[in-house]
Amino acid sequence: MPFSDYLDQKILDKAFLGQDFQVTEHWCSLHTADPGKTGQSEAAGAPYDRKAVTQFTAVDSDGNAKRIRNVALLLIQVPAGTYTHIGMWDTASGGNFLGGGPLSSPATVNDGDFVIVRENDLSILQD
Repeated sequence: MPFSDYLDQKILDKAFLGQDFQVTEHWCSLHTADPGKTGQSEAAGAPYDRKAVTQFTAVDSDGNAKRIRNVALLLIQVPAGTYTHIGMWDTASGGNFLGGGPLSSPATVNDGDFVIVRENDLSILQD
């Protein structure tokens, strides 16, 4: 999951300017196309809402890269459509986009169906 422009800048500000920042909430979004670096193409319309991700676990995947994964199952109810990407935000609505990437396969659903993100399937990699 590539980081957003916002998060890239916050990491640079911390590393080189000593400016602290903290993300206290993590919200998962679904997208109908690549969210890019700003979070575009987010799902919209009832019954869709971002879902809180309250717990992560760190996984050292290959000795060189650190990977963070979700602990709990996420059930995201959506309007009919095809969802191709997932994203992370720092608030339930609006807020700052943290990053996003493709689903392992597109999810085409009927109105009111759920897109399921299983335990450990949301993977955030810093390389």
